[in-house]
Amino acid sequence: MTATEQQRYQAQLDEKVERLTALLSPFDAPDLSVFPSQPTHYRMRAEFRVWHEGDDLFHIMFNQETKEKYRVDSFPPACKAINDAMTLLLKEVRPNEALRKKLFQIDYLSALSGELVISLLYHRQLDEKWQEAAIELKAKLEAHFTKVNII
Repeated sequence: MTATEQQRYQAQLDEKVERLTALLSPFDAPDLSVFPSQPTHYRMRAEFRVWHEGDDLFHIMFNQETKEKYRVDSFPPACKAINDAMTLLLKEVRPNEALRKKLFQIDYLSALSGELVISLLYHRQLDEKWQEAAIELKAKLEAHFTKVNII
């Protein structure tokens, strides 16, 4: 992680503390006790839109100010399990038409145990072919993670 990313984490934390302190000020609340996380791999959930270019696809996010999309191959704020799953999942989805077709969003949720719930969101009705492909995908991912559920 770069120094800039670490500074960004600290700035985000400082802003949250400031905002919460302001919200609680009318109630004469005691000073907050703040326990920072590590500056990387502290988020246990992440969601990404999926961008298709021909037979390729990848995670994207949108710049909050410009609304421009940008490719996301790794996401340092997310836990290691999510980062690893991002790569493995797309590797399996890319060549599989049943999984790839009209996939528009992927949500990841992880537990401290390493278990994952991965939500694949589509702009189409899912069929038996998709279900079979999803079962195979789950088995492949479970070779790398404690437990995986795909919804």
